[in-house]
Amino acid sequence: MSFSVQKAPSPVEAPLDASVAVDKKSTLEIQPAATNASPVRQKWYQWFSPTDTPEERRLIMKLDGLILVFVFLAYWAKVLDSSATSTAYVSGMKEDLRLYGNQLNYLNTVYMVGFITMQIPLTLVMTRLPINYFLPTADLLWGVFTLAQYKVSNVYQLYALRFFVGALGGFFFPAVQWYLGSWYKRSELSRRGAIFFIASQVGGMSSGYIQAGAYATLNGKHGIEGWRWLYIICFACTVPIALFGLLVLPSTPDRCNSKILTAREIQLAQDRMAVEHREPRKAITLLKFKKTLSGWHFWILIGFAFFFSQADGVSSNSGLPLWLKAEGYSVESINTITTVSPAVTIVASLICGILSDAYDAKVWLIAITALLNIFACIVLAVWKVPLGLKFSAFFLSGSADGIAAIIYAWANEICSHDAEERALVISSMNTIGNTFGAWLPLL
Repeated sequence: MSFSVQKAPSPVEAPLDASVAVDKKSTLEIQPAATNASPVRQKWYQWFSPTDTPEERRLIMKLDGLILVFVFLAYWAKVLDSSATSTAYVSGMKEDLRLYGNQLNYLNTVYMVGFITMQIPLTLVMTRLPINYFLPTADLLWGVFTLAQYKVSNVYQLYALRFFVGALGGFFFPAVQWYLGSWYKRSELSRRGAIFFIASQVGGMSSGYIQAGAYATLNGKHGIEGWRWLYIICFACTVPIALFGLLVLPSTPDRCNSKILTAREIQLAQDRMAVEHREPRKAITLLKFKKTLSGWHFWILIGFAFFFSQADGVSSNSGLPLWLKAEGYSVESINTITTVSPAVTIVASLICGILSDAYDAKVWLIAITALLNIFACIVLAVWKVPLGLKFSAFFLSGSADGIAAIIYAWANEICSHDAEERALVISSMNTIGNTFGAWLPLL
């Protein structure tokens, strides 16, 4: 970021307006050189910008340790639950609760109703409250509702619990994207967003092993069936993470009362966001809603999110495991081979996040990712291709989610002048994407 240095006015140059005063602590006032000035970006192998002072670097490292660690672990735990119900269903829940009809589909539907309908309201509520308490408390409540599922005796109890689990877990992703945008500069956001996002892939890769091991060792212990232990494990993972968040998370820079960050660090964070033109939180009014809904930011970014959310259809709709099963691969082979796709997503996310921050290459990265996935989809649509090419296409489709961090970092940047608009746009992007993703693949 380039800066212009404005010197204090001399007595001759002193302004007539008495409301303009010189800062008593310093005769220098640092301001952004221009609204559209580009930040001085680090190289792809560097963590800090060349213009970051030692004080800024210490602050950034502190924020990474406080914020990134919590959101990564919390997101990882939520992925465990998202797969726990499917695993529980085939591990005894079906027989114990007599789920012989479409109950599993109904359970997934109820979960998605809570997930989708509460994203926008809860994200907006979050902007009104201290986020350092709101996020961990919601996480703790999510864990409690997850735990309660192990005690159910019929499917109707499970329906109610799945709705609240979906509601308390669904808003977490957009809320964290907004939260990251409140602390990090545009040259720092994509990498942090990528690190946060890959927690879902790590969770997906590890959940099968954790659940298989838990079922094998805990089934019947203390008179509790193995499938019920899966929910207890999710709760046990969540509680320490939520408590960690309550202890260490700072709120947003404009309303920060952190016990770990010093007053100087909070002021520095506020100055960094001022340079980025990242506005503090203000009142939510009907006029603000109308302004957001009538502006191009909302509709362009929503449309962008719609296409992105459908782009990962090959990897998200179980095409690879279904094909492997039809080809007669063993369960062990299927579990091993399908871990390649999330591994590709992890690598793609990190590459895109690093290059986006270093070179502001959002457009190129999105375009290249789109072309790779168009090629993969064409290969799979043709289908009668060499076996190696077919595997490559399935694996290559895992790169589609690599641009998730870029898209949400871009939304934070575009809507930087209005904190409430950022919250509404980001939560709406995720809501619309999940809404269409729930039914469009059925066509």
